[in-house]
Amino acid sequence: MSDNVFSLKFTDIKWIVITSYLISIIIDNTLILSLQMEGMPYFTVLTLMFWVTQILNKTHLMTAFLLGLMFDASLNTPLGSHSLIFISLTFLMLRSRLRFKGYPLWQQSLIIGSYFMVFQVVSWFLFHPVLEGDALYIFWLEPLWAALIWPVFMTLLQRITYKLAFR
Repeated sequence: MSDNVFSLKFTDIKWIVITSYLISIIIDNTLILSLQMEGMPYFTVLTLMFWVTQILNKTHLMTAFLLGLMFDASLNTPLGSHSLIFISLTFLMLRSRLRFKGYPLWQQSLIIGSYFMVFQVVSWFLFHPVLEGDALYIFWLEPLWAALIWPVFMTLLQRITYKLAFR
């Protein structure tokens, strides 16, 4: 099913990609700002990792930079801090995306979990969050949540892409 996505040009699925990024930013802002759910992984990063693995003829570094800037603007964090993290994660995924696609979903989940651990460590140093009590465990369990969500998230986005691109 996902092999057909490789034969598409970015221009054929650009509205699916843009819409998925916008929806993921809205979900992240809703979870963080409105619902106060701090332990959930950023769906923007999950979406970025998905498209980096699916569209092979783009580097996605500019997309990661712009998503990071939008994220910084919406969360009122120092401008460029999330961009730095997003670009770093995108670069790590670009280095191994062809091998990543060959792995079974459970191994992909472990890799995504490790990327989110890198995300948490870098955000720990950039933002210096004050975590007390359960907030400390919730902060460091975010990579586990990302690893658990990845198989469902990837399967869902692949099916949506397949249905919209090949109807």
